Amino acid sequence: LHGFAHITGGGIASNTARVIPPNLTANFDRTTWTLPIELEYLSQQGGVSQPDMEKTWNCGIGMVALVDPLAADLALRSLASHGITAWVCGKIEARTTDIGAALVGSYRAR
Repeated sequence: LHGFAHITGGGIASNTARVIPPNLTANFDRTTWTLPIELEYLSQQGGVSQPDMEKTWNCGIGMVALVDPLAADLALRSLASHGITAWVCGKIEARTTDIGAALVGSYRAR
């Protein structure tokens, strides 16, 4: 385990960027989860753009655990044994831009 990011106000990218070294970036793959229907509704009804939604809401991810890729399966099994839903939603890579974390791809369809 290398770190945790509690995803509250500020969204997934900003909260995660705060807990990783400045030479790394976190890339989250939106295709690994479905945006909660409540957030889709609020976004549509309130006219909230996807970038604004992702800067404000957790988009269905309440906590990010940063683990070594070799330990990911063990972490997932351990969490599942305690009734916690978890999945690999991205990866940490060497930073090549000023961005500390980003969301890529499109959310999985309902």
